[in-house]
Amino acid sequence: MGLAGHPALITAASLTLVYVAALLFYPHRDVLILWERDFSAPRGLLLALGLALAGYAGGLWRLLHPTLDNSKRQTLGLVALFIAGGLIIQLLATAITEGDPFAGVARRTFAWATGGYWTVGAPVEDVRDFVGRYAERAPTYPVHQSRHPPALSLIFTLGTFLFRHLPPALTQAIADWLRPQSCLGLLGEDAPAPWLAGALFGMTVEVILAMLVAWPLYAWLKRLAGARSARWAVGLYALTPGFGLWVSQFDRGVALFTPLILWCCERFADARRLRDAGLAGLAFSLATFITYGAVPIALIAVIYTIARLLSQSPLPTLLKAWRTWVAAILCAAAGAATVWLAAWLWSGLDPFRLYQVVFDSHLGIAFPFWPFVFWHPWDLLTMAGLPLVGLTLTAGWRRALPITSAALITLAALSLAHVARSETGRVWLYFVPLFLGATGVILPALPRRGAAIVLGLLVLQSVVQIGVLRVLIDYGITPERYPRVEIPAEAVRIDTRFMSDGAIALRAYQLQAAKPGGEGQVVLYWERVSERPIPHAYKAFVHVAADPQDQMRIAQHDEMPVRSKYPTTCWQRGQIVEDRMPLNIPPDAQAGEYLVFVGLYDPLTQQRAPAFASPPAEERFASILLPTRFIVEPAK
Repeated sequence: MGLAGHPALITAASLTLVYVAALLFYPHRDVLILWERDFSAPRGLLLALGLALAGYAGGLWRLLHPTLDNSKRQTLGLVALFIAGGLIIQLLATAITEGDPFAGVARRTFAWATGGYWTVGAPVEDVRDFVGRYAERAPTYPVHQSRHPPALSLIFTLGTFLFRHLPPALTQAIADWLRPQSCLGLLGEDAPAPWLAGALFGMTVEVILAMLVAWPLYAWLKRLAGARSARWAVGLYALTPGFGLWVSQFDRGVALFTPLILWCCERFADARRLRDAGLAGLAFSLATFITYGAVPIALIAVIYTIARLLSQSPLPTLLKAWRTWVAAILCAAAGAATVWLAAWLWSGLDPFRLYQVVFDSHLGIAFPFWPFVFWHPWDLLTMAGLPLVGLTLTAGWRRALPITSAALITLAALSLAHVARSETGRVWLYFVPLFLGATGVILPALPRRGAAIVLGLLVLQSVVQIGVLRVLIDYGITPERYPRVEIPAEAVRIDTRFMSDGAIALRAYQLQAAKPGGEGQVVLYWERVSERPIPHAYKAFVHVAADPQDQMRIAQHDEMPVRSKYPTTCWQRGQIVEDRMPLNIPPDAQAGEYLVFVGLYDPLTQQRAPAFASPPAEERFASILLPTRFIVEPAK
C-alpha cells in the first residue's frame, strides 16, 4: 500500500517529515522549533533508543494483528510490552541528556527550578496547617510551586512520613545515595535523611502515574470503540515523544485524569446514571487540587459528552430529557467541589483566595498574544506525536468526532484565552490521551500496512526529538559541570565572611558603571571556605543606595547565584563562583557616586546571613558596604 489515496497518512507523514527535517537541518529556532537543540548526544545511546523504539513498535504491530483480537494472551502481552518497553524507553531517553539517568531524575526532582515540590513538601510537619495556610504562603514558594495547589508537595510529605517509619538503616542508605544529587534544592545536603529519602518516593510516584495513564485510557476506549482500538491507543502511548522527554515532571501524570473523566462521561452517555456524572466531577476535583492547569479538562468532558449524546439521539429528543441533564450537571458540580470542600472543612483552605493568589502571579507574566496562540498548541502537538495529530486532523472528524472535537475545540479555546502564558507542551500533556484515543479508533479502519507507516513515523520523530531537543536544561548546574573560575587581576580584592561560622567568603568584586535608563553590573567572586556543605540555598542581593542607611535605593538585584542556576548548597570547598548581578538604573537617576551593599539571605525565612568584614569594607545591617562606589554617568 502506498500513501496515495490515504489523506490521513499523507498528512501524518507530511507533518512528521517536515518537522524532523527542521530539527535536523534548519539552522534557526522559530515557530517549528521552540527548544534548544544539541547534536552531541552519545551515538551509542541514540542507537540503543532507536532500537528500543523500533523493537517496541515491531512488537506492538505483531501483537495487535487482527487475528489475535480479543485474545487474553494478547492483552497480557500488551501489558508486558508496555511496562517493560515503556520503562526502557524512559531510561534511555533520560540517559541521553543526563548520562546517569537515575542521578538525572533525582536532580530534576530536587531542583527548585523544575518544580520545587520536594523543597516545599519534604519539611512539612503539620499537614493541616500547611494546607490551611497554603494560600498565604504560596507567594514565598519556588516559582512553579507558587502557581499550583498543594497536592504535589504533599506527595513528598507522604514520602518523608513513610521513610520516618521504615528501618533507619534503609532510610539512611537511600539518603546517602541521594544526598550528592540534592544540592539543587533549597534545603541543602544536610537535610534530614527522611526528607532526602522521601524524594525517591516522589520520583517513583511520578513514573507510576505516567504509566497508569494506560489503565483509564484502555477502559475508556474499550467502552467507546472496542478492545482493538483500546489496545492500539495504549500501545502507542510509549512511542509519543513527550513520554520520554519529560521524565520526572508530574505533568505527565495529570494526563491520567483526562481518560478517567472521559470514561465516566462515556458511562454516563451509555446508561445516563447520575453517579457517573458525580464520579467525573470527583476526578476533576482531584485533578484541580494537583494543578489548576487541569481546569480545561472540564471543557473537554462537556464537548465530548454532548457529541456522544448527539451521536445517539437527535437534539429534540435530548431536549425532552432536560431534567436528566440538569441533575447530571448538579452531580458533576458537587463532585467537582468535593476535594476542595473537604480541604476547607478540615484545614480552612480558601480555594477562591488560592486561585486568586496563583493567577495573580501567573497572569503577571508578560508575553505577546498572537505568537503564543500558535506556539503553545504546536509545542503540545509535537509532544503528542505528529503522526497521531495528522490522523486526528484528517480522519478524526469522520471516525472519532467526539474525541476530535473535544481535543481541538478545547485546545483552540485554551490558546486563544491567553491564560497559559509562557507554558509549554509539558503542561498540556493531558491532551495526549485524546490524540491516542482518536488514533486508536482510526487505525483499525486503515489497511494493516498503514499502521506500520504510523508506527515508523512515530519512531522516527521520537528518536530525533528526544535525541536532539533539550527541554530540561535550566534546572541548574551541578558541581562537576561548573567551570573553573579565576579572579581577574582587575577585580577589587576584599576580605569578608558570611554566616555565623564564616562559611562563605566574598573574595573580590567588579563594578560596571551605567547611565540613567541603562544597565550596570556588579560581578561578585564568592568562595565556600567551610568543610561542610552550605546548609541553605541563599539568595544574594546588591543594593545601590544614596545613603549609608540603605534606604534611598536607586537599584537592586536579588537572585540566587549564577542567575539562579548554581545555589550555594552546590558550592564546593575552595571553588570560586563568579556571580554577575545586573542593575537596571532608572531614567531619572542623578549622575554621581552611590554606595553598594552586598549580602545573602535565606529565601525560605527571609533572614539575612550574618556578615563580617575587614577594612576598608564595612558590615552594615547584616550586609557588606563595599569600599568602592557605583558610578552613574551623566546622561550626555
